Amino acid sequence: MANFSDWQDRMLRAVWRQGENLPEEVLVWMSELYDEFGDMPESEFCELWTARTFCMARAAFEVIGRSAEEETGKEVTGEEFCYIDYSRDPEQGPVGVVRIKSVEVSTPDRAEVAGAVAEGLQEFIMSHYRVVWPVCGRHGHGLHVGYARESAVWKCEGGDGGGHVVRAIDPAPPQAPGQSPSRGSGSGR
Repeated sequence: MANFSDWQDRMLRAVWRQGENLPEEVLVWMSELYDEFGDMPESEFCELWTARTFCMARAAFEVIGRSAEEETGKEVTGEEFCYIDYSRDPEQGPVGVVRIKSVEVSTPDRAEVAGAVAEGLQEFIMSHYRVVWPVCGRHGHGLHVGYARESAVWKCEGGDGGGHVVRAIDPAPPQAPGQSPSRGSGSGR
């Protein structure tokens, strides 16, 4: 039986993340999985990685989508907007792909998920309604996703000093359902 460090290295290779500095939250989640299930196979870990990402994206969409609807008065749900896409392509590798519009979410990390969901919603609102969202109240510029202190934020590129953070994208990030997902959890579809 492998030790945690060996298992973690093998699993990170399976999801193409070896050598990356992953957020502490993802590393803790991996440790909890190992504590609960031990040396699980790569295929099961990849399924859990993608299922966690998918669940977090759906939860983030609910919060960020509500914000978008309140700020623009435009609906971001319905048949026109397939908000989350989850697919698996064996030629692309063992990890499923979670997308929000054309933006891929590849790590089950709250900040990356919130940023990708925000970019996907932003893309939808611009392409479907021709509305810029969100906008900096001080400069009138459209905002861009950025990251500060391990949080996804809306940034304005206007003003002195090359821009500023306007606000957190999701001030109360959603928790992924079930801190310790059970084996064999599906894609959520």
